[in-house]
Amino acid sequence: MMNEPAKLMWWQGGIVPAGDTALTLANHSLHYGLCVFEGISAFPSGDEGHHIFRLQEHMTRFAESCRLVGTSLAQSPAELAAACHETLTANGLRRAYLRPLAFLGDGVLGLAAPGAQAQVAVLAFDVSGFDAVIRAQQPRLALSEVARLSPHAFPTKAKVSAGYLNSRIAWLDAQQRGCDDALMLDDTGAVAECTVQNVFGVRGRTLLVPDSPAALDGITLASVIELAGDLGYAVDRGPLAPADLLACDALCVASTAGGVRPVRSVDAAVFDTDNPVVAELVRTYRQAELGLLPGYAKWVSAG
Repeated sequence: MMNEPAKLMWWQGGIVPAGDTALTLANHSLHYGLCVFEGISAFPSGDEGHHIFRLQEHMTRFAESCRLVGTSLAQSPAELAAACHETLTANGLRRAYLRPLAFLGDGVLGLAAPGAQAQVAVLAFDVSGFDAVIRAQQPRLALSEVARLSPHAFPTKAKVSAGYLNSRIAWLDAQQRGCDDALMLDDTGAVAECTVQNVFGVRGRTLLVPDSPAALDGITLASVIELAGDLGYAVDRGPLAPADLLACDALCVASTAGGVRPVRSVDAAVFDTDNPVVAELVRTYRQAELGLLPGYAKWVSAG
């Protein structure tokens, strides 16, 4: 669980006090679930600076999500990237979680919202004490009966608030079953992802990665796949039946906030959380996001 957002945010071109907006209950996105967002990690760099991990990739996905849901942005990805750095600097934050948001404002209710352009904000959260909590967790998953939304019915490659109701229903069910998160299948019965994080398996020296059109294209997962290849591991990406994943030596979840973490169990199936391949992936990913691997300097955006 994160704390309240920092006192200052970026809003429509400048830094203002957090919450200092003129939004009302007539907000279009509040009624129709049309809020595109990202979750981005920032880390200390040098004595007083910061860097943001995979910022360009997050901003590219942010813009693409807006396009997929029919929303236009006034800002370029480069301008939004600069806004993220400005938000951190204004709040004096180094280890932080950034939440850019794009949503339609107040106006006439109805799906059309003619000519509406997205309003954009960037919130920051101090997570300096967060890593020790979430990164140590080894989640227990429940195989969910709640299917991931079909790409024939929803833009599953867009990170948009409407899609997270599907995640919440699956998560609530998993909680009621005594688990931490849900492992969700797509409408074909293949493994998709968890509620807010991707999943992959390890069998021997091979990563088994679900390739479902219902899953969000995770930036953390993409990082792990690239790192794994460079470390000499094979990556087998394709449709995975639940039985294929459950037959793995180990499972991992991958997300911006949680990083890479071993899975303890899926229902009654228990996995090796001390698997050496998993340990190397967790360690190497952590070094990459901290900016300690010169070969991956392209992933780090200095503030």
